[in-house]
Amino acid sequence: MGNLSQGPIRNTDTKSALTGSSPDTASVGTSSSEVLPSNSNRKGLVIVNTSANIVSLSFGSNPAVLNNGITLFQYGVFNMDEYMYTTEAINAIANVGSSVISIQEFI
Repeated sequence: MGNLSQGPIRNTDTKSALTGSSPDTASVGTSSSEVLPSNSNRKGLVIVNTSANIVSLSFGSNPAVLNNGITLFQYGVFNMDEYMYTTEAINAIANVGSSVISIQEFI
């Protein structure tokens, strides 16, 4: 049995501040297309569906499929953090053409 008199174990991991890239938007159509290229420097990402339509996302070479995977309804937000982390391309598809999403990438 371990000696508990040493006190609690402290996590000394610290996070580094991230730098936001220029905010951007993308128009999403009714066919899957790349809305953000791969970026080996990406450390975080926020995507907001600013349209009144439905937008679904996919990653890498996988085409986006409407209403499958990560699906954002009006003002829905996808927040990529350290547990859902990818540097791959982001693809999107919408139920109505010209659906706009806002993109904020962090490096």
